[in-house]
Amino acid sequence: MTTLVLQVVEQACDAVFTADSKLAQETIALDQRIDDEEVRVEKSAIDLLALQQPAAGDLRIVTTIIKVNADFERIADCAVNIAQRVLPLSQLPDYEPPGDLKLMANTVVATLRDTIKAFNLRDEDLARHVIKSDDVVDALYHQIVQDMICLMETDGQKANAELGNIMIAKNLERIADHCTNIAEDVVYIHTGRIIRHLRAV
Repeated sequence: MTTLVLQVVEQACDAVFTADSKLAQETIALDQRIDDEEVRVEKSAIDLLALQQPAAGDLRIVTTIIKVNADFERIADCAVNIAQRVLPLSQLPDYEPPGDLKLMANTVVATLRDTIKAFNLRDEDLARHVIKSDDVVDALYHQIVQDMICLMETDGQKANAELGNIMIAKNLERIADHCTNIAEDVVYIHTGRIIRHLRAV
């Protein structure tokens, strides 16, 4: 499932970079496979809880997998939202995503890779790095929104493109938030400590 989620996010970002409507449609079509995987993983985890009655560390792992599974599925949903935004943008003449949006997309893809690695290896240090990297994504998001609003005010002719860029950035920011959730759960698996809502990690 994590392989599919990474694929759908990478494809969505590539579709933005190239304004490729065909790639965007292929990305949207991947969502059903990920939805099916989410259901399969959740059912397997619930069966483990019911039939094996795990305790202590094993119980922590299984319950965390149920939570993380949902976050990965929502990451894929955000990627689909991005791909859907590409379809109208690809019809605009000379559409070019702003530099900060490209930087944000590349940062989010790298964060997702680190998140998947941290989860698979139960790497607490890498998980904490993911949590801290969210500040960079948030800063880029706020800069993009500010820039796009300024452009809309000075040139209303391109409002559709600027609004599309804002919505793409918003979904990238949400992907990073879900990565943070997963990273916090990795720390929980490793330490048994819940660090949600804590600023210092």
